[in-house]
Amino acid sequence: MMSLTPRATPPVVPSPWLLTRPRRFNDLGAWSDSVNQHFVPLEIKARDAGPFCNLAANETLGCLQVSELVTAAQSVRRTRMLANQSEVAQYKLSIQVSGRSQIAQDGRSAVLHPGDWGFYDTSRPYEVQVDSGAHFLVLRIPSSALAVWETTLQARVATCFGSTSGSARVAVDALRSLVLQGQALPTAQAEQISTTVMQLFALSLGGVANPVPDASLDAVREGQLRVILRHVHEHLSDDSLTVAGLAAQFRMSRRYLYKLFSLRGLSPADYILGARLERCRDLLSDPASTRQISELAHMHGFVDASAFSHAFRRRFGLSPSEWRASELRKTVP
Repeated sequence: MMSLTPRATPPVVPSPWLLTRPRRFNDLGAWSDSVNQHFVPLEIKARDAGPFCNLAANETLGCLQVSELVTAAQSVRRTRMLANQSEVAQYKLSIQVSGRSQIAQDGRSAVLHPGDWGFYDTSRPYEVQVDSGAHFLVLRIPSSALAVWETTLQARVATCFGSTSGSARVAVDALRSLVLQGQALPTAQAEQISTTVMQLFALSLGGVANPVPDASLDAVREGQLRVILRHVHEHLSDDSLTVAGLAAQFRMSRRYLYKLFSLRGLSPADYILGARLERCRDLLSDPASTRQISELAHMHGFVDASAFSHAFRRRFGLSPSEWRASELRKTVP
């Protein structure tokens, strides 16, 4: 008997960007698994009843993770619940090659046509609608790499920018060259070029009349500090969360790191200690949390339970066990 189910015709990639051979996905489940693996957890729904065919290629170019996609019509949502589970703060920059897509975040919406680009913050909810046959590039950029532009970035999510002139045109040309030469470049050069590509896109955020964000040195430092603080709170259980580890992570000297934290009137070590103690306090206040106090301490960077107990008492006026008992009494009717 002849099947009446339409065959999933593979989409065609016109003038592919990436050198990696794309993978083909013909069903929603496999496509969702791949997207969640290479991007962030998302809700994906097909927008029509036709064949659900998608192509995807992924490459690492210096500090950039670049994906090339040709997709069926679909809706992609980063819900608030999924965003709250974010472990890594990053932006996604989408460059439309052909077809059309629409990105929405923070009450703004931008329709991208060929040659347009826009971006969104993966740590907060957003939605993307793509038409059938949409062909676009997605660049995943760690927010720490764009700390200088942090304030401007937050004000420009889900905004349409062109790439036919100005620094964005240079950025696209540089990205194309990086794709072609990336495998032959030494690692250090690839890192430098990819960083330059990001900065060239960022320079476009202010518009032609004012391409560089008008920020004082203090505002720049404040943006850098916000990125670092977010990293601290996302990695409180990591052993590498130390002053030296932060300086290495964000490629800055210890002296400059201390200068940034002086904006909060604290040293980096004091801030990390306080954040860890507050996290432990919140867990001790939760009646559903049954972990031993020594285990909580070890999970949050305290090697010695006695030292943890002394630090906790100095900060909150009670020992950890006394705090847990007092919070438990509040829940007893």
